[in-house]
Amino acid sequence: MKSKIWYSKQRNELQFYDKSVAVKAFKKGLDVYATRGLNTSLNADDYKLTSVDAIIDIEQALFIVEAVSIVEASAFIKEVNNEKI
Repeated sequence: MKSKIWYSKQRNELQFYDKSVAVKAFKKGLDVYATRGLNTSLNADDYKLTSVDAIIDIEQALFIVEAVSIVEASAFIKEVNNEKI
């Protein structure tokens, strides 16, 4: 099953709910953040996660990888979804 990952052009970030995707992004050296619920405000607080354990301990959060170009986002989405086939 493919992971649902969204790219926000306005915010220049990836958004997803799958913890395994968050762990993969973290292990690739990307900055991973979490926020509660769907975040539509540009001023909302996102919490930077600094370890795999911190990602695993989060309950029901939207994960965010900030400051990625659309090219980087596309490559990451393809990589994640090809592994899950």
